[in-house]
Amino acid sequence: MSLSLVSLLLCASLAATPWGPMTDAERKAKVAKMSREELEAALRTTPPDLLLNLSAQAIAALGPYQYVMAKQERIRGTLQGEQTIRTIIQEVPNAIRLEYLKGPSAGRRLVYNSAVKKNEFRVREAGFLAIVGKLWIPLDSDLTRNDSNHTVAEAGLGSLVHRLQADQKRAGTALVTQHEGWNEHGYFCSLYVLPNGGKGFDNAKTRVCTDPKAGVPMKVEGFDATGGLIERYAFSDLKPATIDKDTFDPETGL
Repeated sequence: MSLSLVSLLLCASLAATPWGPMTDAERKAKVAKMSREELEAALRTTPPDLLLNLSAQAIAALGPYQYVMAKQERIRGTLQGEQTIRTIIQEVPNAIRLEYLKGPSAGRRLVYNSAVKKNEFRVREAGFLAIVGKLWIPLDSDLTRNDSNHTVAEAGLGSLVHRLQADQKRAGTALVTQHEGWNEHGYFCSLYVLPNGGKGFDNAKTRVCTDPKAGVPMKVEGFDATGGLIERYAFSDLKPATIDKDTFDPETGL
């Protein structure tokens, strides 16, 4: 979703909310002046789709950005070990750099650059597998599905917010919102319950914990109908990224 489209949606939809139509810089300035109680009241009374629109705007305002992500997913019924990944994202045109710091794939580095190859990414494994060098892998390869339920091209906060927006739009008025309040990191958490036990959705319930200062989800957890964990993403050290000629180059960047 482009920044201009997000801005139009906000202007059309936020006038009656505690936020009102504003730029991301204006949102940050307003949040800085609000007490914790005022912030909580605003978060509880703003519709979830409008909060996600604000998040999309905040992500667009970052430009290229980076963070460290701790992720854990259930793949083919088995909960995998946690992975820690340093991530650099350029939303438009879509380009992604992942460096696996901890977990089962520690040492792996990969680059996806839609301007070079839209349906493939380049990867260099660590350890013994490094002997094979850099490989081109299709986005929808069975090999990638052993590591994640999502493709490399779906990495990034922008893609995550868009998936949440799509689920909320499909659920419509059947979506149930349960505000849980602040967690230990100072993020405001809400549990979104999808209709029909999550049938047709990635998750039956999704917990979204948002950092009001950054304006983006910093922790997202998905659960099945029985409460079992399907996926967990926790983000830290979010900041604008400095991009050089090698950052998203599949040849020189690995």
